[in-house]
Amino acid sequence: MDLRKLQIFTRVARLNSFSRAAEDLHMAQPAVSIAVRKLEESLGITLLDRSGRQVRLTAEGEAVLARAEIILRETEELLRTSDAMGHLLQGELNIACPSMLATYYLPDVLTEFLIDHEGLKAAVTQAGTTRVEQMLLDDEVEIGVTSGSERADELELLPLVEEEMVLCVADSHPWADKREVAVEALAEVPMVVYESGYFIRHKLDQLCQQAGINPALRVQTNFLPLIIRMVKQGLGVTVGLKMMVAQEPGLVGIELAGDTRIEMALAKRRGKTISGANQAFLDWAAFKLS
Repeated sequence: MDLRKLQIFTRVARLNSFSRAAEDLHMAQPAVSIAVRKLEESLGITLLDRSGRQVRLTAEGEAVLARAEIILRETEELLRTSDAMGHLLQGELNIACPSMLATYYLPDVLTEFLIDHEGLKAAVTQAGTTRVEQMLLDDEVEIGVTSGSERADELELLPLVEEEMVLCVADSHPWADKREVAVEALAEVPMVVYESGYFIRHKLDQLCQQAGINPALRVQTNFLPLIIRMVKQGLGVTVGLKMMVAQEPGLVGIELAGDTRIEMALAKRRGKTISGANQAFLDWAAFKLS
């Protein structure tokens, strides 16, 4: 049984919504729908009634939900028991991570891990995904956060999070009320963006190339607070993950036409034996995300 599919199903069932569950889980809505459908196929029953404005549990779904929550609670208890043994582990977790994930995603994950492993401490290095992958291959760090890598033959990847990239504008910007913007429109407004080597910049470059435009790049930097401050002050617009907009007052996220999904993963060099602290984090993350 795939625990991740059970987790997704229970979240949909409790929120009565695929879209709200997707937002809560930081997943794309189609991925949530597919996970629930595959769970239904594996069980051979229909769990959710999708005919109304809100999804509702079927009678079979009610029974599965009750059992799924028991399984997930028992899994959490097993994890806590394992983590209690992890308190004896000593050393330092070293991880390289792009600043957007380090700012808006990693703190909650890392805090939970360090609470569970009282004997460990952590060091986080900020770098773009291109640099993170090279650091892994050069043995400068043992684990790092990267995007869907083209170097899968050299790196082992553990899927971490999937998010949509959105156009980010100040809440006072003329576009703030728009629901969607065509990529072609980015040639018309000044942009404050990451420099090359960062996953968010790579995705922006891909979209602009496909649209046949050159965006109006006003400022390029690797310093995230500078980008956020300039956008809020109205110097330009930027692109970022939905999670950034959700945590930054004064910013509005606008959907961009096209495929804006970004998948991030924990990575290590393929075949490399890493330290106990770093391996403990990988094992813990794999269990949490299973």
